[in-house]
Formats: sequence, C-alpha cells, structure tokens
Amino acid sequence: MATSYLQTYKEIQDKLASIIRNEFRGYSVYFDENYINRKPSYFNITKIKDDLISNLVPQVQFRNYGFRIKYYLRQPQYSKDLTLNALFRVGDRINQLIYNNSNVKFFTSSGDDAKNYYYTDAQFLNYTVQPDRDESENITELQMAQFDFDVKAFEVA
Repeated sequence: MATSYLQTYKEIQDKLASIIRNEFRGYSVYFDENYINRKPSYFNITKIKDDLISNLVPQVQFRNYGFRIKYYLRQPQYSKDLTLNALFRVGDRINQLIYNNSNVKFFTSSGDDAKNYYYTDAQFLNYTVQPDRDESENITELQMAQFDFDVKAFEVA
C-alpha cells in the first residue's frame, strides 16, 4: 500500500487563498518570497511559522501554522481617501473573513478511508498599513497592508 503524504501547510495556504479570491473577485493571490511588480494590486501569502504543539498519539501531531498576508497597492499619488481608506477596507474585510472562517475544512482525502482535515482557532494578527519593507518593496508608489494568519491543525500520518 502506498504511503500518502499531505502537505498540510500548503493545503491551508491554498484554502486561505481561495477564501480571499472568493471575497475579492478579480484580485490575484500569489506566493512569492519578495515583491514582484505584477499588477496594480494583489495579495501575497508566505509561510512564516510551522511549530509543533504536541505529539498526541503515534503518528498524530497538533501543529501551529502561521502565514503572512500582504496586500500590495500601487498608486502614483498617495491620497488618504483613495489609498489609506482602501488599505483599511481590505484589512477590515480580511479580519472579518478570518473570524467567519476560524474553523474550516481545508482538505478531504480520497479513497476508501477518506478523511476530512480541519484547521481551528484561526486568528488575524499584527495588522498594519505601515509594515517594515524589504528591498524589493522599497518603491515610492507602493502602498501595503500586512497581517498574519495563525491556525492550529492536526496532522495524521
């Protein structure tokens, strides 16, 4: 019998991207390590944490995963009404989406012994519209909102 392997963090990341895409239709979601000048506005998700909370029984772990979400908005002229309010609207909506999706099925395995996998205790953390920038983000007309997504998940081998 073949051993199946589930990339839990990848499945959770894909579920988060799906939630964002469904809410913000027309906006793309990428998984780049650094800013890439792709579109006037888009979301980017990176993994920032993968911690073991507990080994529960043989071949079962309870883990904590963290993701950083950045919303990029390129506007040549900064305007409080157009720029800052747009960043706050996005951040506030993401906060509500995470609250509404704090315990979600993120994957269903296939086969005779199909299993549902859930994440739990999702949290929206460290929200800012003035994040520290890396070298790739040091662009005058680039505005950003940044927040972290933190969840717990069971991993069954």
